[in-house]
Amino acid sequence: MTGNIRKLSLKWVAVELLVMALIGLVFGFLGPFGTYAMPVALRLAYWVGFILIGYAIFRPISISAGWLRESIVMPFWAAELMATAIAALPLTFLIGFAMSGMRYDPSFLGNRFLILYLQCAVIGFGIFLFMRLLFGPDGTDMESDPLPQQKPSAIEPESNGIEPVKTKLHDRLPLGFSAAIIALGVEDHYVRVHSAERPEMLLMRLSDAIREMEPLEGMQVHRSWWVARDAIIGSKREGRNLRLSLFGGLEVPVSRAYVTKVKQSGWI
Repeated sequence: MTGNIRKLSLKWVAVELLVMALIGLVFGFLGPFGTYAMPVALRLAYWVGFILIGYAIFRPISISAGWLRESIVMPFWAAELMATAIAALPLTFLIGFAMSGMRYDPSFLGNRFLILYLQCAVIGFGIFLFMRLLFGPDGTDMESDPLPQQKPSAIEPESNGIEPVKTKLHDRLPLGFSAAIIALGVEDHYVRVHSAERPEMLLMRLSDAIREMEPLEGMQVHRSWWVARDAIIGSKREGRNLRLSLFGGLEVPVSRAYVTKVKQSGWI
């Protein structure tokens, strides 16, 4: 499974890098923020280079902001704005260092730094919005009603008491993955498919994965989680936070927006 995850990760990084390079070319041809006076070749190299460097800085910080958002239930846009504000800082220093002839220039740390910082932050957040529109929100902000209960088609019995149900999503999983799916979780642009025995990663949106879970009865309980009803063995509260306990030891958070729906469905 590790090799499969690495392959998918490299594929997605390659796609994003290609999009970043194209964005850099667009900025290079337009020449915003006073760069149009540069020679064309230098201008293109400047924008493509710094957009790619910006990606290398912004992407890990954005992922970390996503983890923080899930840990403390931070609003999505607040987390992304925080990530942008943090990531724009080192990028501003790098660009300023290059603009100063690859040397330290104390005079740069005044208004010029602030203006460049704001430009980096605006461009960074704008690219984030563009990528979100281009590739979708990974199902993290969608609302989903419980899937209708239908007569399941069994695969083979399991020792944990869950009867495996053949779903459309099984067709995307590796051969031999006949286990009962107990939950789906979002990890960046991937969906981690959980069974009681092992997980698998798929490059797709959560909303698309949920649509392929029929006829297995389940519900989205969090912007990043879907669970199968038969997999729930209990629930517990940690302060104001509610978590569902599933077969295999997995615990899934229930966001406040979904608590009422989960209770009304009689799941807890």
